[in-house]
Amino acid sequence: MATKRARSKNSNLIEEGVERVEEAFTQLGDEFDQLQKRAEKRRKEFEKNAERRLKKFRTELRKNEWVKRAEKQRKDIEAATDRIRKDTEQALENGVDAVLETMRIASQGEVTKLQRKVNALQRKVRELERGAA
Repeated sequence: MATKRARSKNSNLIEEGVERVEEAFTQLGDEFDQLQKRAEKRRKEFEKNAERRLKKFRTELRKNEWVKRAEKQRKDIEAATDRIRKDTEQALENGVDAVLETMRIASQGEVTKLQRKVNALQRKVRELERGAA
């Protein structure tokens, strides 16, 4: 009987130990969840703060005189580049037209005009043929 009691006591101690371990794991899981929530909250706060600082930095940067000058120069260069490109295209077109004229070859624009005239004449011929028939 004494052995039975000793075994029963040992069994109770083991059961209590298992219950404590299970309880500790449950608490650990809860603490981990809380820690995860806090980390997520801090991450969001950090992102918000970083975005706010970046926006402020950009605003301050735009106010900087050197940045304003650089932006103006960039716009001026873009405008000058566009003018040069247009002038170059026009000069090239004029040069090609002059070469074609010298060689007595019609330009694309002239061919297009002639094509329109031919199409109009073809329509008139068809109308006349219908009227004569």
